[in-house]
Amino acid sequence: MSVFFFGFRSRLNVTAGMRPRHTRSMSPALATVALVLLATVGLTGCTRSTDRETSSAAAADSTPDSLVIYTYDAFPGDLEEALATHLRETEGIALTLERFTDTGGLYNEVLLTRNEVADGGGADLVIGLDSTYVGPALAEGLFEAYTPEAIGEVNPALRIDPTHRLIPFDYGNIVLNYDSETLADPPTTWEGLLDPALAESIILMNPATSSPGRNFLLMTVAHFGEEGWLDFWRELRPNILTVTSGWSDGYGLYSQGEAPIVVSYETSPAYHIAYEGTERYRNLILDGTGYAQIEVMGITAGAPNRAAAQLAVEFVLSREFQELIPLNQFMWPVRDDVTLPDAFLQLERPTESLFLDVATVDANWDRWLAAWEEAMR
Repeated sequence: MSVFFFGFRSRLNVTAGMRPRHTRSMSPALATVALVLLATVGLTGCTRSTDRETSSAAAADSTPDSLVIYTYDAFPGDLEEALATHLRETEGIALTLERFTDTGGLYNEVLLTRNEVADGGGADLVIGLDSTYVGPALAEGLFEAYTPEAIGEVNPALRIDPTHRLIPFDYGNIVLNYDSETLADPPTTWEGLLDPALAESIILMNPATSSPGRNFLLMTVAHFGEEGWLDFWRELRPNILTVTSGWSDGYGLYSQGEAPIVVSYETSPAYHIAYEGTERYRNLILDGTGYAQIEVMGITAGAPNRAAAQLAVEFVLSREFQELIPLNQFMWPVRDDVTLPDAFLQLERPTESLFLDVATVDANWDRWLAAWEEAMR
């Protein structure tokens, strides 16, 4: 019998491990996706009068000596250390970074603490929401605008919020990964994934709490359409071993050999190539498709340490920090001038990036999630 695990975990204050998660230029498909996003986010992003444009010139006269960042549980410790060291040594700013269970837990915490920010509670800067949360975040007025000095170095197709309340810092495609030593003849199509021979062979993440889980569900809607996606999930159910609350738990089970297939990123195999010297773990790209995911950061509305948050944003977009993204975050950097490590040049990539625009996801997400949960019972 398949075993399913759902639920949230509380705040984590431990240093996260590896987060396998792009080439220096986007594929035509992903560029097209981002243009759709620009149009839809432009419409969504004008809903709150409290949202205000800030800039370096409009920053506070003196930089605060502290900064609070919220992120997800798998944000790499080396990236935290690089950011903390830069802020401490160059700006005299002490960083407090708090982690929450994957992207769903992170978004919920930002939403719950929104009224505490002005009183010094909550976060000044949030790193780790993805493109599926842009619409709700902007509609709720959770972030204020800031146009980074380094925005011109960011690939234009990745700038999914033209108001710059949410700013890209990495990107990638959601795909399946597989263990080639355990699964010698993997499926290559969505239909093949339903083969009874794959019973209890797949590890998924809960779309209510996990960014990869959420995007994988959206990928099935994009591929099968409104008429067929739920039937696909009903047929897939016997082949699912477990549904974890977040990516870290799910990928951990996969790497421990609990199942040969897992939802992850097109860049995940690069970790094993770079640090373990093995090509055992590979991408399982069904019908040549992936689902585009752009990760963003934003300064919270009314952040008391706004000036410090702006300095952090500038550093995250710097070439120095972006060069740390591939072999720590295991995602693609958003700058085109970053030299990619050899492990990334060896990756098999989707030929097409699927995507559902922000307005469509906003209008249907609750219904899709409820239907998925019902099908998984």
